[in-house]
Amino acid sequence: MSIPISKTLDEIRTELYDRINDVQDEYAAKGWLPNRLSLNKGVARGLIEIWAWGLYQLYQFLMTIFSQAFPETATGLWLDLHCSMVDVSRKATTKAKGNVWFMRTGSTGNVSIPAGRIVKTKPDGEGNIYRFVTTESAVLPDGGTEVSVAVESEEYGQGANVTAGQISEISTTIPGVDSVENRSDWLESEGADAETDDRLRERYSLKWMENNGVTKYAYMSWALGVTGVVAVKIADQHPRGQGTVDIIIKGTAGIPTQDLLDSVETVIAGKAPINDDYLVKAPTGLNVTIDAELELVSGSESGILADAENRLRAMFEDPSPVPDVNPLQIGEDLTMDRLVSVIMAVEGIKKINWTSPIADIQVDDDDLAVLNSLNLTATWSSEE
Repeated sequence: MSIPISKTLDEIRTELYDRINDVQDEYAAKGWLPNRLSLNKGVARGLIEIWAWGLYQLYQFLMTIFSQAFPETATGLWLDLHCSMVDVSRKATTKAKGNVWFMRTGSTGNVSIPAGRIVKTKPDGEGNIYRFVTTESAVLPDGGTEVSVAVESEEYGQGANVTAGQISEISTTIPGVDSVENRSDWLESEGADAETDDRLRERYSLKWMENNGVTKYAYMSWALGVTGVVAVKIADQHPRGQGTVDIIIKGTAGIPTQDLLDSVETVIAGKAPINDDYLVKAPTGLNVTIDAELELVSGSESGILADAENRLRAMFEDPSPVPDVNPLQIGEDLTMDRLVSVIMAVEGIKKINWTSPIADIQVDDDDLAVLNSLNLTATWSSEE
């Protein structure tokens, strides 16, 4: 449906010329015009064009104001303003925090690891390197070969929620330390990107739905208001017996940390009725190994492999950094058709030879598919 305040520059120009043609004789008779104006050239034509452009800009401004007047279409600071009226604010960015292990080959003597030492990942498929800083001092004791040290990402955002083994390089030399690694349980507090308009708009709607009482939408609203939570699934059909409700949380790193679960628990405990039998929990992680050979017919081998890897990883990130790749949600199956469609969107690939998986992966309602490892290789097809 066309909005009445919407007009194109051509429509405005035509209306102006039609109006001037209609009133020229009348205005000349009244002495408002010295004679008929030439509308095709000269000063009059220039002034008419300037006036038409000014009116067009006014209509554009009106369209902007109109679209920003409603939460369903508002963006940016306008959407923030609407949300502030119902006590909802945009979730800010946070840094990833966790622990890494510093190791040595020998075991003699005490090795001091000062705060402020920097470790990092190798470049990922897009060339990004994530750096982390030790936030406290530690000592690798005499007789020991490894010690755990707390670190925090240098940059804000969920990109720093790296998977096990990605932190593998020491930027600032630590005498006596040979290597560093992050293990599967390294993350203690998720890094998060700034909340998108779409996510904030969803929480705005849920805030209004809270007025209907303590329904599943109220639980969703409370949980999604916690920074680091990107999705929540409410199991309200008596999952643990009559009258029970399970609140299953997905974090920016997929499986939520205990710190994030505790934060959600604290928020809900302050809002839910005292006799509600609810449980805040993480989905069970279902590890996925992706191993495939791509048959290529054109393009750059390294570029194609990087693009395919980025698209596959985007399936396990939420929100997805690739616009046309939707992230997997709690209880969502990982099908071969979906994997193929994600990879084949990269130009230059003829065929995919799968090693793993070789069939659809069924995911239970309270499980979440998480990427365990990803290995892509390439070969050139003998025929195009």
